Amino acid sequence: MLRRSTVALVGLLLLAGCSAGASDDSAPAGDGTPVDGGTLRYGLQADPVCLDPRQGGLTVSLTVTRSVVDSLTDQDPETGAIEPWLASSWETNADSSSFTFHLRDGVTFSDGTPLDAQAVKVNFDDTQSLGALAALPAQYLTGYQGATVVDPSTVRVDFDRPNAQFLQASSSMSLGLLSPKSLQDKTPEQLCEGDYAASGPFTITKFVAGQSVRIEKRTGYGWAPARAAHQGDAHLDAVDFTVVPEASVRSGSLASGQVDAVGDLPAQSTDQVRGSGLQVLTKPNPGLTGSFFVNTTAGPLADPAVRQALLHVVDRQQVADTVFFGQAPAATSVLSSATPGYVDVSKELTVDPAAAGEALDAAGWTRTGNGTRSKDGRELRLQASFNPAIGTGQAVLELVQQQLAKVGIALDIRKITQAELTDTLTKRDYGLFYNSQVRPDPDVLWSQYSPDSPSNRHGGSDPELARVLAEQRTTTDAAQRDPLTAQAQQRIVADGFGLPVVESVGVFGVAADVHGFGWEASGKPVFHDIWKQS
Repeated sequence: MLRRSTVALVGLLLLAGCSAGASDDSAPAGDGTPVDGGTLRYGLQADPVCLDPRQGGLTVSLTVTRSVVDSLTDQDPETGAIEPWLASSWETNADSSSFTFHLRDGVTFSDGTPLDAQAVKVNFDDTQSLGALAALPAQYLTGYQGATVVDPSTVRVDFDRPNAQFLQASSSMSLGLLSPKSLQDKTPEQLCEGDYAASGPFTITKFVAGQSVRIEKRTGYGWAPARAAHQGDAHLDAVDFTVVPEASVRSGSLASGQVDAVGDLPAQSTDQVRGSGLQVLTKPNPGLTGSFFVNTTAGPLADPAVRQALLHVVDRQQVADTVFFGQAPAATSVLSSATPGYVDVSKELTVDPAAAGEALDAAGWTRTGNGTRSKDGRELRLQASFNPAIGTGQAVLELVQQQLAKVGIALDIRKITQAELTDTLTKRDYGLFYNSQVRPDPDVLWSQYSPDSPSNRHGGSDPELARVLAEQRTTTDAAQRDPLTAQAQQRIVADGFGLPVVESVGVFGVAADVHGFGWEASGKPVFHDIWKQS
């Protein structure tokens, strides 16, 4: 029986990327003969807040729910290919507006309900009905017309427009499937508390808001994706997650043996962890790099000259070296280099403070007696915030603050709480907002940067950007899609809608007796395959 405490409902996801990390992939540990049993103790870097994968989009919440909730398809983390999972096969119509899935036999939810075509239909219909509570799935389901039960093992999902990205989205946790009985009997608040049945290898048995989560092995699990290291029940009996927001305490807990693994291991701790005989495993995150969303709707950032100056004042390499100790590469686009369709636009991001200053002078932003520029009696003063789930956010903003001050731009840093995140983003209550988003598909650009997206973070207008981002949604053919994605990245930077800073890299500290530690396409650990030596 699930034991739970009250959790605040999340009205909007987000999207916490991991922060520091190594510049290349580390192979997950998997040597030896797997041993069944035991409990893995895992240190989370933040409160998961909501454990309904449709409503809760934080990295830490999805770290928990990926091993509880299965998806129709699976995405290979190395090749990006979409492969069977709960659906054994599928067809897509010519314009990618209709998808027909054929379900594998014998799959059940943990409450015994069969996972059939009707269950899939109920899930998509219910997710659509959540509206703003399921902000990320709503982007995946843009133009959703409904799902049709063709027969008990076949379901067709229809859209009123081309929606090629939906196939990749069907592999995501955000469109993972919950038991129809849970959807019928539980409120959104109860689902957020983890009070539901799903089809994954673990079930949620306890959630204490702000403190801990426990998931326990489900017996009789037999439908892991083909790329899994093994089929059948999970090796571990349980995983105990503890919220440890302080980075030094998290790495200290690993070193002292209080936990077996941690997420978001700070860069300054990696050498010490390795020196203690522990494992440091890294995974470049696909999706959006650690970047600033730029609000163009008010204040000095409405001036294109100011936005262009920022591109050439922020020293990305200095941030990478100083904050991330040289282990997270400087970003070369708003899209991570690990994402299909990435292109390098770093030639538009050359650091040249002198030229930036001259451009500001020409635009009428001149230095005053205190060193801060002004125009028509208004100071060139910006406000910046960051996603509180990103542990390095404060340090990044403080260094950028120093860089901007050298050319006469004042930057005020406003810290927000997790509870304030939704309103801050929805209302664009910022000048600059530092964040990242993990998704192994270039359509992540549409949701955050298309002028046609209701959740775009800049508020600006660029019909050509809207066009290419809409067109890339019409095909899954990389030969057609990649040039459109490339144009979008170039225009986002040229418009000053986004300011790339560093690559997003997932870093995990893992005890020496933990094996089989790997990840799925969006960089979340796969607890089904993990085992402990003792």
